[in-house]
Amino acid sequence: METDNIKNNNSNFSVKPSYWGWLWFLVPWIVVIIVYPLISGDVAILESPLIIFALIVVVPRIISTYRTKYTITLNQIEIVQGSLLGSQKYEIPLTKINQVESKVGTFGKTLGYSTLLLDTIEYNIVPLNYVPVKSDFIKEVESRFNGFTNNIQKTKDNPDSTNEFGSIAHRGHSSQAPENTFAAFDLAISNNFKYIETDVQLTSDDIPVIIHDDTVDRTSNGKGNVKDLKLSDIKSLDFGSWFDKKFKNEQIPTLSEFLKKYNEQIHLVLELKSDQSNLTKQVAALIENENWDKIAGNPMSQIPGLTIISFHLEQVLRSLELLPVVRHGWLVGELTDTDIDIASKLGIQGIFPYAKLTSEHSVKYAKEKGLFVGVWGIENPEDVVMLRKIGVSAVTSDWPEKIIEHIDINKDK
Repeated sequence: METDNIKNNNSNFSVKPSYWGWLWFLVPWIVVIIVYPLISGDVAILESPLIIFALIVVVPRIISTYRTKYTITLNQIEIVQGSLLGSQKYEIPLTKINQVESKVGTFGKTLGYSTLLLDTIEYNIVPLNYVPVKSDFIKEVESRFNGFTNNIQKTKDNPDSTNEFGSIAHRGHSSQAPENTFAAFDLAISNNFKYIETDVQLTSDDIPVIIHDDTVDRTSNGKGNVKDLKLSDIKSLDFGSWFDKKFKNEQIPTLSEFLKKYNEQIHLVLELKSDQSNLTKQVAALIENENWDKIAGNPMSQIPGLTIISFHLEQVLRSLELLPVVRHGWLVGELTDTDIDIASKLGIQGIFPYAKLTSEHSVKYAKEKGLFVGVWGIENPEDVVMLRKIGVSAVTSDWPEKIIEHIDINKDK
């Protein structure tokens, strides 16, 4: 029996569960009904209570299957769960789904269906039963989450697999090369520091460039606000000599140049530095044009990956609306229960507080809400030992090698 496989529009894919998933319940009853009379010559079994029982078991399943439908849209997975008495609709935002597993049993291999397990923040593991393996729906889910995980339950049962401590290179390897330049980023990658944080804001001609300060004064030989300078003005400046003469004429890249060069190589933690309303639109367009949205569903602990963060909550929400499949984080000062509740309710996946204002209670509460916790502003590499013990998952610093060194020395403590 064929199942519906519907493409609603360019971004919505719907599917109805395979009826074969339920009809295999009929197999033993069909065998009894057909084989027994042939062997015994007794057709009285057709009046047996077993037939009534079979109908009671199977018919509701067929009806519920008929009324069930799964849809993946740009923002969420919609589940219309059928039952004997009707159906109920559930909506799970993609930002609330950590990973997806496809389980294909013996019958599934033969009859062409799979059970998808959604590991969600709010509802734990949600099953989508009997999804046809050749459907556009299942292909789209796989694409959105960059493939299926092998064993969700094993991952959830093994905290070390999801709670590894990460060292994020702040503006590249900025203690050894001028910040936010290819020199700093290349150095970080060559030293195997592939979690990289950087900043983006717009020039006067609306080009996203990689720079932290509102002005070019501190890190170049020029002067002026970034938002008041054209890209050509900024590209004419020397962003390396202030750090060391050997970096003379080093430039800062555009976001487009950055994304092209490091695609599939790093987990990018991209901070929306300014509150320019057009910034999120320009960033979203580049993320999609350079195919970084294909890895956007990856966890914050995975390489390659992409996490967009900002101190400006309105920027996080604008970006979340434009790029719902991308992981987002909110930069805050003190990590409070109120901020954690806000982040969780708004569908934000991570929260990034100031290291000195982060407590064991707040980290534990954030993790209970399903949030990734990374900190900024660490002043001493030694602090990483305490932060790791209270459950922080990552630290952003100018000296990632020292963070890794302290992690390795104290990993058994």
